[in-house]
Amino acid sequence: MTLAFGGDSILYLSIPAFFNVSEKYDLFNEIHCTGFSCIPVYLYLKTGSYNISYLKTKKLFPEIKKTFHFLYGLSLFGIVEQLRTLYKASKGIDGFKSQKTLINFVKKYFPDEEIPGKMKIHAFNLNTFNDEILKGSIREAMIKTLTFPIEFKPFENYISGSWVYGIPEADFLFYISSNFQTNLKNAVDYMMFSTISRTNKITNNRLEKAPHKIIYQTNSLNPFEISTEVFKLSQEYLRRYFS
Repeated sequence: MTLAFGGDSILYLSIPAFFNVSEKYDLFNEIHCTGFSCIPVYLYLKTGSYNISYLKTKKLFPEIKKTFHFLYGLSLFGIVEQLRTLYKASKGIDGFKSQKTLINFVKKYFPDEEIPGKMKIHAFNLNTFNDEILKGSIREAMIKTLTFPIEFKPFENYISGSWVYGIPEADFLFYISSNFQTNLKNAVDYMMFSTISRTNKITNNRLEKAPHKIIYQTNSLNPFEISTEVFKLSQEYLRRYFS
């Protein structure tokens, strides 16, 4: 069975709690990820321990908050302000942060080695307009999947798929939805809301088609505050369908 996580939000740093439950069932031969979810997925597969991956992810949390601006996904939560800044500066697709910031983060915390066999890292190719499962170096793949539009310019014409389709396709989907209120005020707001609605539609279609899914909705801004709830929700679902 294949498993996939969304990845537009740092709330996906909570998913070692899911692995705490799922490893007892030995269900998944492939784990697909995009964006932020690839960080704990890699640490879990690298260490073979949900506990160590949790601790390592938590240790990385302060650096992640320093490196990335859009921590809570494709929403109006801070994006419109940065979009206006980009247009004023005529920077367009280049993003408002230096790509070097992202590259330095990845090089510091991810070794120059092959992607683990079960791990399938997704990113969106702007040349072909296709979702791709990346091959080769974990470093290069992490840079591509963590390249969030507006914030960073595309890396070798790749951006994070999490902002395009929300979550990769798989047999079992784990999706976290943030309950932020939307207050539309002007044309830029409506333009961004249109983009968000398109991505949400793709995401919802994939969730509807998936044989198994866990959808977790929260108002929390801290992934480690929701870990207990993620554990309980995962435990309840897996017991119900796979015991």
